[in-house]
Amino acid sequence: METIKLATGITILVICLTIHALIACAIYFHINKPAFLIDNIPQIAILSFVSMLMGFLLIIS
Repeated sequence: METIKLATGITILVICLTIHALIACAIYFHINKPAFLIDNIPQIAILSFVSMLMGFLLIIS
């Protein structure tokens, strides 16, 4: 069970860090398309940050 929790936590962390890197690239390079993603960047960032915290909790516990 510990291996599954650790692997799931690391996977969630990697996905969330990738999402944050893509958001940073979109903001840095002033990408305007696709508009439905660019308009929702704050919500995407908040949700991925909360998911990242959940991944940390899975790794720690």
